[in-house]
Amino acid sequence: MKTLLMVALIVTGALAAGQGNRMMTFTGFDSNNDGKITQIEFENTQQEKMTAQAEAGRMMRNAGNAPQFNTIDTNNDGNIDTKEFSAHQSMMRSNRGNAQGMGQNR
Repeated sequence: MKTLLMVALIVTGALAAGQGNRMMTFTGFDSNNDGKITQIEFENTQQEKMTAQAEAGRMMRNAGNAPQFNTIDTNNDGNIDTKEFSAHQSMMRSNRGNAQGMGQNR
């Protein structure tokens, strides 16, 4: 019970410190560690992250804009591999930088 409480406090603290907004890693989505992310793994992980944020009292802005599985699975084989995942993460980082830079010139 003490271990569970400690883990809960660590997770809650990380979310409160803003860590919940960081991009997920490939291994964070690949729950069975087989080197690919299925649509079920993808959707379950997204749901778990949203639930954790809600339980921590964090606002879920842009939840409707969350990436869809088929936009990351660019070869349409029904799985996301590390190459597809990395390409998507790079695009997201680039888009974040562009959005932040737009407000600086006003």
